[in-house]
Amino acid sequence: MPFGRITFARGLALLTWLVIASSQGLAQNKDGYLDSGVRHLDGEFNGAPSWLQLNQAHSEPVEQGVPNLGNSGTWSWLSLNYPNPLGLEQSLEVATSLVDSLVLVSACRGVEEGVRLVRLGVERTGISGRNYPSFHLPAETCEDRTLYVGLKSGKQIVAPLRLATEVELREHGLRRDLYFSMYVGIMLVMLLYNLVLYFTVEDRTYLLYVLFLIGVAGSQLVLEGYQWVVPGLESTSWLGLRLVHFVGIFSGMTTIFFVNRFLDLARNARGYYLTFNVVLVGYFLTFLVVCAGELNAGYSMINVTALGAVLVLPASIQVRRQGHKSALFMLVAFSLFFLAVIVFSAKEFGWLPHNVYTKYAMSFGSMVEVVLLSIALADRINQLKKDSAKAREEQLRVSRLNEKITREQNEVLERRVRQRTEELEERNGSLRAALEELKLAQDQLVQSEKLASIGQLTAGIAHELNNPINFVSSSAQSLRRDFDDVTEVMKLLQELTADDAELQSKVKEMQGRMQELDMEFTLKEIDELLTGIDDGSKRTSEIVRGLRIFSRMDGDAASEANLNELLESTLVILRSTIKDDVQLVVDLAPSVSAISCQPGKLNQVFMNLITNAAQATKAGEADPGEREVQIRTRVAVQEGKEWVQVAIQDNGVGMTEEVKAQIFDPFFTTKEVGEGTGLGLSIVKGILDDHGATLEIESTPGRGSTFLISFPT
Repeated sequence: MPFGRITFARGLALLTWLVIASSQGLAQNKDGYLDSGVRHLDGEFNGAPSWLQLNQAHSEPVEQGVPNLGNSGTWSWLSLNYPNPLGLEQSLEVATSLVDSLVLVSACRGVEEGVRLVRLGVERTGISGRNYPSFHLPAETCEDRTLYVGLKSGKQIVAPLRLATEVELREHGLRRDLYFSMYVGIMLVMLLYNLVLYFTVEDRTYLLYVLFLIGVAGSQLVLEGYQWVVPGLESTSWLGLRLVHFVGIFSGMTTIFFVNRFLDLARNARGYYLTFNVVLVGYFLTFLVVCAGELNAGYSMINVTALGAVLVLPASIQVRRQGHKSALFMLVAFSLFFLAVIVFSAKEFGWLPHNVYTKYAMSFGSMVEVVLLSIALADRINQLKKDSAKAREEQLRVSRLNEKITREQNEVLERRVRQRTEELEERNGSLRAALEELKLAQDQLVQSEKLASIGQLTAGIAHELNNPINFVSSSAQSLRRDFDDVTEVMKLLQELTADDAELQSKVKEMQGRMQELDMEFTLKEIDELLTGIDDGSKRTSEIVRGLRIFSRMDGDAASEANLNELLESTLVILRSTIKDDVQLVVDLAPSVSAISCQPGKLNQVFMNLITNAAQATKAGEADPGEREVQIRTRVAVQEGKEWVQVAIQDNGVGMTEEVKAQIFDPFFTTKEVGEGTGLGLSIVKGILDDHGATLEIESTPGRGSTFLISFPT
């Protein structure tokens, strides 16, 4: 009986308070949230303003019922009248877990009561509640009490306020815990189910779905303040302040990964796939911003980036139009979830009432979403089984058809093989004949090139030998005349005797004759003519020696030869034919070692290269006096090995890279038709390869070319 009277007294007192509160402008909906009577203070205040500042601040009523204070990152202050004439024990609950700092200031009849309840940093006094913070209000009687609530957060602040007793708040908390226990249970069932499927099917889609599910469930639990179940995640810690941000980023990124994989956007909708990758970059940048401490900016970036998830709907429609049934589940699941998000957002902005249905709309929508997607993934297994069975049937049908076709084609192939074999034998005979003709033509062209070289050699030899032979011939005629004069004097001298009475007169006659014949000049001329004949014979001997070296056509037999001698013998043959057109600058190293080679073939190499160099200088616009061909020999040591190098350099027209790449191809020539066969440098390359020599070419159009040949010793 006493307990009944106490309960009746409390009920009567509460009814009285409600009547008085209504007269002061306060009104609560059926879930206990204040939907009128709350005012927003203008001005900027810190976390510990003076009573005078709060009392004098201008305030405006909160029109949407539930205060939405935005995402400024600064302190926001609310005020409400709290008449308590009966001294009821009540608490003020701020029904959100996204507030980092809270301050409550109480005043009665315009005088601060000294009640400052604080949750600021690690300081927490007079505040209870695990998910939502609640202030235990003063129980002293006061008909004109004003409460000032200050809030600050690194997120957007939507602050539903509820005035209730501790018992009522615990009842609300218990119902919330029961609901989210069911929520966590459903999510765990879906998680374990799909995790088992992942290890069974080994499809990465199920693993991505498990991560997506963790992100969705984690974001809902953190938004409701259930991070306190994990030690170290209090809202006052570094990670606790950023947990909502990090979970939101993780949820958004796993959603994109799962959608990309589930719908196979890389193949089915490439444009959406690339767009989602751009959204991933946005989440990564947001993560950096949050780590840097810009919490409010990071929260806004998360909300903006999350709008990209809306593209899941048109992407699903596009994939569904391509005949993929699973895209329909994705479309329905995300459509229902987005509808729940719209309801939740409308509640946040005061467009819908703040009640249990709108408050838990998003978490309920996420449950429906994951269940539908789990059904879709289960259907995916059935579809894979059907596709696999259909593929096996098709494979069996194709195998039988292939077997039949193979038998039929084998017969056809055997007939065709016999026919083709006969045709190929006929064509092989024709090809062998054509090849023989081609080889014969090639041999004729090579022989023609050799004959052209021999013709050039013959002309050079004839010209070189004519000069000393003509000089010897003319000197011999002059010498014969001089000998006639000397013979005449000798005959006069033979006629003299010691006992001749006319000896003196005959001597005088002979001396007179010698003066007439200018015997002194004749003797001098004889000496000069003999010297000239000797020089001519020596020159002829050098030419013959050079010809003998040049004409050592040893075939494939190798012998020791000095490259300087081979170059000199070649120059002996060429000098007369090109000396009027170009200047030859010869710089032969004195200590060049003999090498094992085929001298005759190397003479052909040097003659071709020097002749080409001279022709390159004549092809330019330079005057004959400016044309120059340099022939140098050097001894070089590379990587511990000795090489004899021959450089033939000209200042002619040079070559482009395109021409340089083709000069060794048979029949390639830059000369006019009829002026060359295009085999000269091809033969040169073959001879040098046989000798193990390397050939390097440097050429610049308009400035000339250098051929550098390196022979191993």
